[in-house]
Amino acid sequence: MSTQDNKSKERNEILQKYVSDMIAVEDHIGTAVKRQTEDSDVYKHNPQASQIINDVAQMTEQHAQHLKQHLELLGGDPGKGIKEMATTVMGAVAGMYDKMRNETVSKMLRDDYTALNLAAVSYTMLHTTGLALQDQATADLALRHLRHYASLIMEINQIIPAVVVADLRDDVTITNEMSAQQALENSQNAWRNTAASESGNGSSTRSSSSTGMSSSKSSKPSSTTGTRPHV
Repeated sequence: MSTQDNKSKERNEILQKYVSDMIAVEDHIGTAVKRQTEDSDVYKHNPQASQIINDVAQMTEQHAQHLKQHLELLGGDPGKGIKEMATTVMGAVAGMYDKMRNETVSKMLRDDYTALNLAAVSYTMLHTTGLALQDQATADLALRHLRHYASLIMEINQIIPAVVVADLRDDVTITNEMSAQQALENSQNAWRNTAASESGNGSSTRSSSSTGMSSSKSSKPSSTTGTRPHV
């Protein structure tokens, strides 16, 4: 085998590994979120939160399907790749979800938010790998999926204060009826001020997936309905 062939083989193996990693991430998040969709109390408690949870479940399934198709195009075996990556990824994702506990809706969204940020930074890695290895199809797929999750993460950011207050109302009397709106504004200002500070210090290029998404959120209107990218 020529040196060029060896390099091409190594390149494909790296791409296959990263894509397999993302399939495992999507599968494990999807499994956990599906359990949340089966909780009928979620919709009764907060229809908007229920809709987001259902959207996450649907999106993970679609993403996994697209990734498996792409892995086959790269010459990989979806079954083999997922099996090899599953154990490692399961440890990262499983820690975000407790399979047996009954959670409040706000804690469900917290767990989903954490898992989606793991997926988002993983897609950033896959996108970068595709660009670095000049595989535009991989880079484009990763970026498209990243945009889907960025939109969902912003939606969770927007509704979490109201969901927390609704959960609290089940147990105690809420004495500050403006608390949800105040918390939303304060959290948005925290991201906005941090972004401004980073830019002022000349560090605007240093960002994480979740920080970038959340700071972008601060410039959005209070509702993102209808703004989510199509899957």
